Amino acid sequence: MDKGLRLLVIGCWLLAIVHAQAQEKRDSLVTKGFWENWYVEAGLDMSLQNPYGYNFSKVFPNGKTFGVDVAAGKWFTPLFGVRAKLNWENGIGLFRNDHANWLAPFYQPGVNMDRGGYIALYGDMQFNLHQAFGGYDEDRLWTAIVYPRAGAVYSFGAKDGSPVLGAGIENVFRLNKKLSLYLDMAYNLTSSAVAEAGNTDIDNSSNGYFDINVGVKFDLGKQGFKQQAGERQQTAIPGFWQGWFLQAGLDMSLQNPYGCNFSNVFPNGKTFGIDVGIGKWFTPEVALRGKLNWENGLIENKSVKWVPPVKNPRDNYSGGGYMVASIDVLFNLHNLLMGYDADRKWTISAYPRAGLIKQFKIGSGSPLVGAGIENQYRLNDRWGLYADIDYQVTTSESSASVTRTSAGSNGFFKVEVGVTYDL
Repeated sequence: MDKGLRLLVIGCWLLAIVHAQAQEKRDSLVTKGFWENWYVEAGLDMSLQNPYGYNFSKVFPNGKTFGVDVAAGKWFTPLFGVRAKLNWENGIGLFRNDHANWLAPFYQPGVNMDRGGYIALYGDMQFNLHQAFGGYDEDRLWTAIVYPRAGAVYSFGAKDGSPVLGAGIENVFRLNKKLSLYLDMAYNLTSSAVAEAGNTDIDNSSNGYFDINVGVKFDLGKQGFKQQAGERQQTAIPGFWQGWFLQAGLDMSLQNPYGCNFSNVFPNGKTFGIDVGIGKWFTPEVALRGKLNWENGLIENKSVKWVPPVKNPRDNYSGGGYMVASIDVLFNLHNLLMGYDADRKWTISAYPRAGLIKQFKIGSGSPLVGAGIENQYRLNDRWGLYADIDYQVTTSESSASVTRTSAGSNGFFKVEVGVTYDL
């Protein structure tokens, strides 16, 4: 399943190429203000738990739950938008399933609901398929949207939490100018926090769950991207080959496994690595960036104690260290809050992050989520310097801790400096 997830993420990037060729009247479409093109959603859902090692044909009734969803999102261009979604699952007595054996605590049906079920918070990167292949049309009645997602889930039943990665497709059917119906289906990968079974290594076979929901969507404020006579915002939406950049840098990570005193991170949890990235600004306010970090494979810390394998942490370096592949959604705070200025030298961007971490020595691959801040200083029209600081949360399979991600999380800080080159 993780291979399919990676292919979907790559496919979302390729959609932009088709979008650049299919979009009609490009010069008439412009970016809009921050408060335009927002929407909210509310609906009901059914989840189908898929714990590792169990026959999915028996998901009814063992892994079936019901819940409610609320969401808010914004389209930055006709092709690309973001959505935040909150799901409260298995916590409403009206939808009780007394045979939900596959929900933690395992084979204690009813206990998860009695304790409040579980909640999940997702961030979705949305790509509008109809706009990509069919060109821009404000009056289109049906649209299909694909999205990779990342977030976190917390099970009240197990008193445990975990990062979540997933992917899905949404169909939206417009009823009028403001109101629509939607049908959403996604598959989410998580640790054993929710479906408490088996191996949580996503490179082998993972715990996860399908999520199917239906509901209503309501558009807020002005909608659309056509240029209106007399409007002040005249920035054209960049074409596919505009707004690309490359990054390369060096970093230091500070491991922060649960139960360890962070004041001892030097030298117990310190590692060094290299980073490369490629990204594209869809508008002056928002960009996507793919990043690859190879850590603890070139410069050895002979005193390291807080990286896996737990019994001999120095073997992490001899085994090749670890690799993190991630996607960031960058929000340029200067352009969002103060307006676009092509001559601005210094900008600050905030970003949520989703990805996978692979520990080469122990063969563990786990979901990862995080957030960070980037400072960038422009040297000239092409070159710039950047400094990133972020915190990334992962599961115990990729941490020196023996606990799962919970109130005290397994994770690591990373400080990075490097150069940016605009293509």
